Amino acid sequence: MPKADNITIAKNTLFLYGRTIVVLFISLYTSRLVLHALGATELGIYNVVAGIVTLMTFLQAAQTQATSRFITFELGKQAGDASQGRIFSICVTIHILLALCIVLLTESLGLWAVHHWTSIPDARRMTADIVYQFAILALVFQTIRVPLDAVIVAHEKMSVYALLSIVEALLFLGSALLLNRYDGDRLLLYGGLMASVAAALFVIYSLYVRLSLRQYKFRWLWDKEISLNVLSFSGWSLLGSGADTTSQQGVALLMNNYVGLIANAALGFAQQVNNAVKRFVTSFSTAFNPQVIKLYAAGESEAMHILVRRASKFSFVLCYYLALPLMANMPFVLQLWLGEVPQYTASFCSLILVCSLFDSVTGVFYTAITATGKIKWFQIGISLSFLLDLVCAFLLLQCRIHPALVFGSRILTRGVINMTIELCLMKRLLDFDIPTYFKEVIWPIVLTLALTIPLVVLLSSCFSGWARLLITTVASVLAISGCAYFWVLNESERKTVSKAIKDRLAR
Repeated sequence: MPKADNITIAKNTLFLYGRTIVVLFISLYTSRLVLHALGATELGIYNVVAGIVTLMTFLQAAQTQATSRFITFELGKQAGDASQGRIFSICVTIHILLALCIVLLTESLGLWAVHHWTSIPDARRMTADIVYQFAILALVFQTIRVPLDAVIVAHEKMSVYALLSIVEALLFLGSALLLNRYDGDRLLLYGGLMASVAAALFVIYSLYVRLSLRQYKFRWLWDKEISLNVLSFSGWSLLGSGADTTSQQGVALLMNNYVGLIANAALGFAQQVNNAVKRFVTSFSTAFNPQVIKLYAAGESEAMHILVRRASKFSFVLCYYLALPLMANMPFVLQLWLGEVPQYTASFCSLILVCSLFDSVTGVFYTAITATGKIKWFQIGISLSFLLDLVCAFLLLQCRIHPALVFGSRILTRGVINMTIELCLMKRLLDFDIPTYFKEVIWPIVLTLALTIPLVVLLSSCFSGWARLLITTVASVLAISGCAYFWVLNESERKTVSKAIKDRLAR
């Protein structure tokens, strides 16, 4: 890999890490304010209603993947400004049409689901319907904004991307502060504020792209060949994202019907913890992903394979730094964060972090596979895995087991089975060396887990409260760092890290 690419990745990672830390603390405080303002039951209603709208995001997710791939691939080919602007306009046109489809589906099937699939109290039905409309409006703005995000990331303008993410977090924080000062129907206001934030962000992103990346000026455009290529790609992505969204929101609805609104509130907070950890990993993978696609477009297969292995193991280490001490101190951390912790939240949060660890290892596989444009069997395979997760969740809840054990099916399907599918396709599409991957990535990860988990479990049994949090966190960081340096990094990577540390100390 060229040195310039490594420098770009390093700079972008630093920008995104700074952004992630700031956004994380703002988001955690925002969540506490929202829980205080709404309460667990009202928040559960919002999560159920917004979750039904989220069912429709499989359309958005599919097109997001296609848009990001085609815009980044065009840059990797070093196409001219006119070609890049043309691809952008076609993608925006497609997203506008997609937003119209989302409105049609949410106002028909989605509205029917709100009225027939949820256990919302009758006294809050009308409010829930209005909040549902706000959620639709927010999703429309988010959908049309997708090509703007893709352009910024494809050009690796990570400092701008980081700044805009912080602006987004501050808008949500402002909404939460306003919510706590309001004496009327707070659930109704919360829905309106979420739609307003989505609209404001669309305007901000549009202005930046229009003023700073002038080759991307939108005009109504429909090129049959390019549009069909994008839609064909997104068609298969639609299968995977549809199965993913159906599975996740289906589990949420099952929790609502079998356990109650409190379980939905707990599931919502578990997802927020999961997203907070993933932001740190995404800070790293977002810096890597454009380079993976550009290397493939340039025909640099071996360099891409090295980058995939490097991204996979580094992402795991970064995720594990946060996941291990959090799982060891989950009830205490939640108490500090939320004050009043809804039932099931601690167990939900811990188990969903296990899923995050699998995702951190395999996330770069998806980028590499999509770079080829051959995603048919990948999407079919993971779709079956996602739907299997939903079926298993239904059977487990039907048997009246503890709700937390439902996440066992998610670890098996979304973790183990998905990793197997992705590795097989990496071998088939990219001639990826699986034995080398296991030697350089999986085996060092297994050794790291074998050493660090018993250590943290032992320390957790000896302390409690702040002492336990501090001691287990320090022990986790030191143990993971040692394992990462001696086992996860190869010889050349260790030399690079050692040189960087020496240079830093010499300043």
